[in-house]
Amino acid sequence: MEYRVAVIGATGRGNYGHQIDLAFRRVEKARIVAVADMDEDGAKKCAQRTGARAVYRSYVEMLEKEKPDIVAICPRWCDQRLDMVLAAIDAGAKGILCEKPMAAELEQADRIVEACERRGVRMAVAHRRVSGYEIYAKRLVDEGKIGPVRLLRGYGKGDHRAGGEDFFILGTHIVDSMRYFAGSDAVWVHGHVTQDGRDVTVHDAREGPEAIGLVAGNGLFAHFAFASGVTGTYESFPADRPGARRFGLDIVGECGIIALRDSPRGEMYLYPSGTWMPSMEDGSWERVILPDWENHPDGLPRSGKDWTDESNRMIAAEIVRAIDEDRPLEGVSTAADARAALEMIHAVHVSHLRKARAYLPLDVRRNPYAALVEQDKGGNPR
Repeated sequence: MEYRVAVIGATGRGNYGHQIDLAFRRVEKARIVAVADMDEDGAKKCAQRTGARAVYRSYVEMLEKEKPDIVAICPRWCDQRLDMVLAAIDAGAKGILCEKPMAAELEQADRIVEACERRGVRMAVAHRRVSGYEIYAKRLVDEGKIGPVRLLRGYGKGDHRAGGEDFFILGTHIVDSMRYFAGSDAVWVHGHVTQDGRDVTVHDAREGPEAIGLVAGNGLFAHFAFASGVTGTYESFPADRPGARRFGLDIVGECGIIALRDSPRGEMYLYPSGTWMPSMEDGSWERVILPDWENHPDGLPRSGKDWTDESNRMIAAEIVRAIDEDRPLEGVSTAADARAALEMIHAVHVSHLRKARAYLPLDVRRNPYAALVEQDKGGNPR
């Protein structure tokens, strides 16, 4: 059976995300048949890239007429995400691939997850856990290569977006991976958010880019406790030197450490001890190279956006397989996973504003700054 794929873009308002429009281009049993974009030129260019035969200005019209089996929701901006997902589900889509972050607020994420579960839609979100090095690292963890996992250390990019913005836009990758390696949900969070070293208040909240809602702070540190007993931390502060490559995750086990850096290409390093200062006999950091991930099937090195294309293709292929085999998605970040990541992010700000642990599931389902301002009209955090 061939599955018909429709692409939704928004030129000037998130465009086509990180090449989400191309995800199904090389997937067996999938054919891109239509694209919708309010910008006519943007839609035509996407049709040329993807081979789609039909071009629409309205995604609602496209979904009603084409009745696709699968929909790729591409824009980076979050403001239309809920409407796009619900429209795809109402049109009868069996599968959805969505750019991250899945939603701006938890109440939106709740509606997406509920709609997918009610209609049996397999929805995946483009998180970084689908990359060659993350998959290999998970295999090593599951095989006991580094012993029981004790600590997960996540790092933001620490660029001009350091703090709340970095955490929301890019940290969603990291906290999703933290759940992946912890093997469970976070049960509580303690967060500390700062602006130039001082604690932020609700008065520091500002509208973030890409329709993510209110954000605050250029420094952020979070402590997570997972149901499995694993502890996690995440930090995003302005980098102390240009080009500092912090973005990634350390997986600390009793017998070793795995360091994952960069995305989507990824780099992986393995340390033969669970401490940072082992004896000389224990060895030193070793870089792990995966030729199958570094190179194209023809043996030529991948470059530039190739790794993004391959990660997206892997997610798209899993959506097609899951529909074809009538089973749940496996090995990718689902809508429920993406909601859990968003909840961890919002919980950090709730904890900071309340000056206490935030327990999950959160009782605040809207943007924490907007919600807590309303709870205390004086503007003081509850």
